[in-house]
Amino acid sequence: MKRALLALDGAFVLGLGLYMLLLTRTEAYAAFMNPRFRPLTVAAAVGFLIVGAAFLVRPAGGTNILRTLCFAALGMMALSASAGTLKGPVGFAVKPPPEVRVDPDPYLVWNGDRYLKSNPARLFLSVQADPAAQSDQRYVTRGIVKRSAQLDRLGKFALLRGNMVCCLADAIAMGVMVAGEGVPPLRDGDWIVVFGRLQPLPEAALITDLGGTGEVPFSMVQDRVFLTAEAIEKMERPRFPYVFELPSSGKGPPRLTGGDDDY
Repeated sequence: MKRALLALDGAFVLGLGLYMLLLTRTEAYAAFMNPRFRPLTVAAAVGFLIVGAAFLVRPAGGTNILRTLCFAALGMMALSASAGTLKGPVGFAVKPPPEVRVDPDPYLVWNGDRYLKSNPARLFLSVQADPAAQSDQRYVTRGIVKRSAQLDRLGKFALLRGNMVCCLADAIAMGVMVAGEGVPPLRDGDWIVVFGRLQPLPEAALITDLGGTGEVPFSMVQDRVFLTAEAIEKMERPRFPYVFELPSSGKGPPRLTGGDDDY
């Protein structure tokens, strides 16, 4: 019985390693972790494979029925995730082999003008790093509308995007305030595309009543600038509503992916 339980523990650890390794090769990985951490997940998966294989070959140590049950529960949750909602819009399809990379155009031309693609979280972080460097640039950005009593008094609304720094557990909606002439009627939860310029606020406007969005429970909005909208268009909710921005580390601008997270 002892040998059987230890072998079962090893099998569960081996299975977890295989699952993690498979997950890194699928589109669904982004629903769990920032894609930049794929190499780290692969390394952890290899470690689990080695430990699990060692236990299967030569079981040793003390048994713990609670530990075995926890492994079993974890395995069931992993199988449930792979067969659940992620099978739809994100999918567990294996990623195709990488093709020759063609860098996406960082600009979008609209009405004869060039707009730099930048999602709301990237705008938040770039202004945080250098508030004065953004004033002469036109931007195009996409996000979810968030209204509040404080924003309504300022005649603005927030444009946010769920930003996953490490994993889904630390996701927070980040973005900027938006204002402009002829803004169409917008409700909480509307997805829109905004073309405009960043303008400094006369004084910092700390917004404390935002709450969360449909994707994440917490939000934060840039309090030193706002986006003056030149045009606003409604859009469908993107296939994957999160972006993957990390705070600036002085290593150059983020590289565009060509996906929904670019702007």
